[in-house]
Amino acid sequence: MHIPLSFLDEASVQDVSALKINELSDLFFRLKEVLETQDKRKRVLSEALKKRFEERARTLLNQEGKDTGTTHFRDGNVPIVAHFRKKVEWDQDVLYDILKQHPEFRNDAKCVLSFEEKRYGSWPQEVQKL
Repeated sequence: MHIPLSFLDEASVQDVSALKINELSDLFFRLKEVLETQDKRKRVLSEALKKRFEERARTLLNQEGKDTGTTHFRDGNVPIVAHFRKKVEWDQDVLYDILKQHPEFRNDAKCVLSFEEKRYGSWPQEVQKL
């Protein structure tokens, strides 16, 4: 017999941790399946809303002389709010060249270096110690 997922709504952590391992496993995998299904539904609905309203919303923003921000309109009696975030992507090579030519702007820059830990682990010990 399956323990219903709703058990997790009322149960304490103590109650859940006391379950048999096969019950915990069953709850975990059923909940994972429900969440994956909900994520898929959310993606489909989001894409449908985007398909239906994005062009109209972008047109309204463009009429206001903007390409990002929030716009409001109605679809029948339903108010629609569309928000387009501003996402700036910088050409890293160009920025680096600018900073080389104009060091006075270095305090305005933020540099982030990153690498995978497994690659670091393959470095020679003397380099890792640095």
